[in-house]
Amino acid sequence: MPKTFPQQTEFDLDARYLPAQKVGGDFYDIFPLSESRIGVAIADASGKGIPASLLMAICQSKLRYLARQFDSPSRVLIEMNRDVAEETREDMFVTLIYAIVDSSTDEIVIARAGHELPMHGHCDTNDGLYKTTMIGSEGIALGIVEPELFESVIEDKTIPFVRDDVLLLYTDGITESANWDGTEFSSSRLAELLKSLHDLTAIELNQGILDSVSRFTGSAGQRDDITLVTVKHR
Repeated sequence: MPKTFPQQTEFDLDARYLPAQKVGGDFYDIFPLSESRIGVAIADASGKGIPASLLMAICQSKLRYLARQFDSPSRVLIEMNRDVAEETREDMFVTLIYAIVDSSTDEIVIARAGHELPMHGHCDTNDGLYKTTMIGSEGIALGIVEPELFESVIEDKTIPFVRDDVLLLYTDGITESANWDGTEFSSSRLAELLKSLHDLTAIELNQGILDSVSRFTGSAGQRDDITLVTVKHR
């Protein structure tokens, strides 16, 4: 996992990774593409432990290589799917989101391969209220279906990303964290939390989410890898 992030004055960046075991199957990445553009990714491999961790290492190296070859996130995921399908067992797959955040256009271009829906925190221009929207886009997890079907479904989605907006990427270790009676934290709780914490820095926002999840689960503890990536437009 990267320990430092691109030095972009327009963006406030932070990421957190808490494995459930010594090694895990989540990964995130944040890397520069140009002076105005950064690549942001989050992924979750099926299973846990060493097999999932090795698959993540393969995916991360391929992502960085392909991200410098293609400007379209969906094209990057198409190429990754071809490689993952050849190199993984039939019972393994990877969900992944890859986004390009561009300060010159104030936009995000994002593609989703079966991963948890990303969240976009933004001020509604109609009523002036800060809202959290799920960014919906089509896509199937890497390594599940034939390339032709994957390519027919995957798509790029472009959304505005202006000052004070927040992009939140996360794995299901957050939303499926459960308390002692089996109730899950859920995406709706996460969306409300993002709305209430949006004024904070990216570091503070991520810490606030992790603290809330920890209080919610209590003695039930952590049962899955937890990964968070936050991009805030300054």
